[in-house]
Amino acid sequence: MIVYIKGIELPKDDHVRVLVLHSDGKIIDEWGNTYQAVSVPAHGRLGDLDRLERMFADIDNAPYSGFDGEEPFYSADDAAQIIRLAPTIIPAEEGET
Repeated sequence: MIVYIKGIELPKDDHVRVLVLHSDGKIIDEWGNTYQAVSVPAHGRLGDLDRLERMFADIDNAPYSGFDGEEPFYSADDAAQIIRLAPTIIPAEEGET
């Protein structure tokens, strides 16, 4: 299982941050700050859907050479290529595609 912790960043410059994770998802750090862990279900690669939407909205400038800007619609292959080229934020879990 993977968890997402909202509002926390990785420590910098070889510093260590101690976190205590409770079974309800509550996290407390060594300074008493609290955070909430959220379970992330099994998944394929995760990306920025807002950015992907902008890529579809701006299909004339999509980052691949197959679209010539002449057709009024794009094909399923065009859509699949846009999705393939979209950046990955969190890689797929092992065994997921």
